[in-house]
Amino acid sequence: MTLTPPLPPFTYPVSWGPDMSPAHQAVWNVKVALAYFLIGLGSMISVVSAIGDIKIAIPATGSEAKGIKEISSFKLGIGLTSLISLALGLIFLVLDAGKPTTAWEIFTYGLEYGRWESWMFLGTIFLSVLLLLVLIYNGIWLGNYVKIFSKISSWYVIKSKMFSTRYALIALIIIFGILSASYGGVLFSQTNIGLWRNPIIVLLFPVSGLSSAAAFGLTLTLLIKDKSVRDYNLLLWSKVDLYAEISEAILTALFLYIGVLSSYASVSVYEILFGRYSIYFWVLVVTIGLTIPMLLEILLHRLNPIRYKYIVPIITVLVIVGAIALRYYVVIASAYFYPPLSPFTPAQLQFPWGTCWGE
Repeated sequence: MTLTPPLPPFTYPVSWGPDMSPAHQAVWNVKVALAYFLIGLGSMISVVSAIGDIKIAIPATGSEAKGIKEISSFKLGIGLTSLISLALGLIFLVLDAGKPTTAWEIFTYGLEYGRWESWMFLGTIFLSVLLLLVLIYNGIWLGNYVKIFSKISSWYVIKSKMFSTRYALIALIIIFGILSASYGGVLFSQTNIGLWRNPIIVLLFPVSGLSSAAAFGLTLTLLIKDKSVRDYNLLLWSKVDLYAEISEAILTALFLYIGVLSSYASVSVYEILFGRYSIYFWVLVVTIGLTIPMLLEILLHRLNPIRYKYIVPIITVLVIVGAIALRYYVVIASAYFYPPLSPFTPAQLQFPWGTCWGE
């Protein structure tokens, strides 16, 4: 049965009931998992890098210019990683829509009808602003390679009359980075799906994104040629990653525990821990994504730095596998166990270009 949206302003039924086809029940797939993984990675890696930039300052004489040049490739690598991840995340979300060619209507519809309560609309705004900020961030570190960007690079790293204004850019990257990484969790928490309607998911999304970002940044530190600068940044990003992984493990446990207490979510939790998805969850999320990386992080701080290059890539791959698996088996897979209600509450309705409307 084809679902046809009414004329604007759009209002949708809360229940799909028997009219909901199996194809519509399976709208949550791997594209959504990849989208929110990439958005979390791209958002939080820019946040961590921006926080680290707060102390970047060299005299106008340029006596420490060599140190800045040493980390420029590292910072540019972070900026490009953020930009590519955010762009791919948006692409996956658009591809998941029923009519990707009209996905831009989320802007016009949201602005025209004032849908500020919709985190679909707000999330798109957050991501768009963050993409613009990350483009500026990439331009900063291109200053050491492309002469046309040298002025913006000097403004950002050399103390001068305009130096203090750089903190505005840093603040904006941090704010919109956190908002972009968190909006998916907020959106999911406003659904009628039992396991998703969980306040912990609002924290779990950005923390998991932070873990992935720190792990990826860990590998990018190998781009730094100066040994002392490289080892300092490597251990710093390693600590961030370790604390993020510990927090992610705690939040995942709380997320599932709250799910057990809910009569609507308990079936989902059972399927994840002991049922259809249990082997994948325990192996990919708990063992590969959390336990082994945490042990390797602890080991990393006890080894000779010369051995870092052998362990760091392993940590990055394991954390990324675990982060993607977490979103798929804890969030996406649980969508198949819920009452025949629309996953969108009356206050969080789907836009007409989405998966079910406008087909």
